[in-house]
Amino acid sequence: MSFPSIRASAKGGSDFKPVPAGVHFAVCSQVIDLGVQKTTFKGQDKQKHQVYIRFELPDTRVTWGKEGSKQEGSATIGRTFTLSIGEMSNLRPFLTGWRGKEFTAAEQESFEITSIVGKVCQLSVVHETGGDGKVRAQISGAFPIIKEQREALTLNPARGQASKLVVYSPAAHDAAVWETLPNWIQEKINGRIQEQAPVKAEDVSQAEDFNDDIPF
Repeated sequence: MSFPSIRASAKGGSDFKPVPAGVHFAVCSQVIDLGVQKTTFKGQDKQKHQVYIRFELPDTRVTWGKEGSKQEGSATIGRTFTLSIGEMSNLRPFLTGWRGKEFTAAEQESFEITSIVGKVCQLSVVHETGGDGKVRAQISGAFPIIKEQREALTLNPARGQASKLVVYSPAAHDAAVWETLPNWIQEKINGRIQEQAPVKAEDVSQAEDFNDDIPF
């Protein structure tokens, strides 16, 4: 199974009930390349290549209505990062905390971010109150699973599998995958600054090596 490539380099409002604050067992279910986005920081406009990483939390169940019926499933939460593992980036400490080790010099040149899809972790979630007074759940960090969690997964591998794993990049557009993305992500990608050459994309099969001491 080949993955659409999304590489990081050292160069260069919802009404849903928020995910509870705390540490959750999680499975990375999506890595979405958002392309180059316009951002504003301290009054200055910048262009940054961004990636959205989504997780499923199998121990936190939620219900929702769809097509007139009530459905239940794992809660989900995601975070947008600049696609960089440079020393000043937010993605680098997030991934090193999850990996439990630093990046090698070779990895810093070009790290395949899709390698995290299907991998499990402990996800730290905090609550923040916005200017509108609404409480929102935010991902603050990721850490390796502990020995007891690895042993539990050996007995019940299905617990470490997301409902569906998806990788999408505008450089590897696939209409079927595109249609599964939320509207806000589609709008963000459509509003990106930089077009990329089209390459074939495909869904990702479930990862099987979640018991590795170093997950990716």
